[in-house]
Amino acid sequence: MPEPFDIIAVIEPKPGKANRVEELLKTTAKAVQANEPGTLRYQVNRETKGDAPTFVMLETYKDQASLKAHGGSKDFKELGRAFKEDLLAAPMKVLFTKAVGGYASKL
Repeated sequence: MPEPFDIIAVIEPKPGKANRVEELLKTTAKAVQANEPGTLRYQVNRETKGDAPTFVMLETYKDQASLKAHGGSKDFKELGRAFKEDLLAAPMKVLFTKAVGGYASKL
């Protein structure tokens, strides 16, 4: 796998649980930013319609060791435990991706 690399995580909360899921993701994102130098991007995105909007996480890791550190972190494990609070409509879907065209930003 080339380095750095991207992951897209798709999280589908149950109806009425989106705010709790957002709270958990934002808390985890703050911890990742403070404690994981190899996690280059950890962006939380929320669909803007519906009672059970999908969340899309855009993540970039410096290397495999950084992904392993993220998966083994206290904060990620706490997020996993919290997701077992009957918050999700389906298991989190994780996609390993690579850019094949287009551009990331014109900002």
